[in-house]
Order: sequence, then structure tokens, then C-alpha cells
Amino acid sequence: MRYFSLLVVAGAMFLGACKNGNNTPKTSKELLEQAQQNMNSGAGKFTIDGPADWRKVDTTLNGIKVTFLMSPVVTDGFRANINVVSENTGKLSLEEYAAKNHETMSKYMGNFTIIGQGDKEIGGLPGKWLKYSSQQTGGQDVVALNYTVVKNGIAYIITGVMKKADEAKVAPAVESAAATFKIVQ
Repeated sequence: MRYFSLLVVAGAMFLGACKNGNNTPKTSKELLEQAQQNMNSGAGKFTIDGPADWRKVDTTLNGIKVTFLMSPVVTDGFRANINVVSENTGKLSLEEYAAKNHETMSKYMGNFTIIGQGDKEIGGLPGKWLKYSSQQTGGQDVVALNYTVVKNGIAYIITGVMKKADEAKVAPAVESAAATFKIVQ
């Protein structure tokens, strides 16, 4: 679970840092504290289902509520996973939020490279998808599929993270899970 918490905390810091403008905090602790102020606004307001053999866990890591869908397979110490977090977007539109998020991710993620992006309906709402690669804590090269929807000023961010070598097996599971996502409140 330690590696998962690093991914989620890093993701939350990236998301929370989107609104920082020129006042970007300099330490991880400051980034996390700022992210926590805007996170969790959609916690408990959605459903998502993973593949039958994946484990679902709702947890809180460093004050951030996360829903995990975890692969049953661990490869070289890494477990592919899908995580869902939410954040208050203020007055930002989906397009503005996604653009700021991509900009922030490129600043804070090692070797962040956008592979593809576009529009995609998620849970009956207009959304954005992003496929990227990066180097995560511990030196793992990963590929991620990220889906974002915004409803009532809340962004719901669904991110599937997998090792590059496992992409052909895991990406369909991520896409299938994202297709089940629904906001219920």
C-alpha cells in the first residue's frame, strides 16, 4: 500500500497545485496541505466497478479520500491500479481544469510525456481523457490512463496506472472500469 499512497499523494499534489499560479509551494508538505483544502468534495458521490478479480478499497491517505481498484497481480513489486479522487474546481470549466492539470503534471512528474488526449463521455457527462507516461517514485516507468469529468464544480479524476510492459493487458481493464463510473449525488 505504501507505493499506492505515494502515487495518490503525488497525484493529489499535482491536482492541488493546479490553482497555485505563481505561488507554488516549495515543499511536498506544503503541496499536500494545499491539495487537501480542495480534495474530497466528491467522495462518496460516485460508483465505479472494476474487473471481477480486482479488489476495491475505499481509504484515506494523508487526508485524501481515494477509491482504489487493485489488480490481483503484482509484477516486479508493482500492482496496476485504478484510483479515483475528487477535487473542487471552483469556477474552472472542464477544459480549463484539464489544461491546468496537464501543465502541473508536466512540472512535477519525472519524464512526463503525453501520449494522447481527447474528449470522452464518462458516466453520461462530457469528459477528457489523457494517456501519459512518466517515471514514478522508485524509478518505475509507468503508463497512465486518466479520465476527468466535472459536475457541479467538482472534478472526478479516474486514473489507471500500469507498468509499460503490462499496458496491453491492463489498459482494457482500466477503460472498462471507467465506463462503469457514475455520479450518484
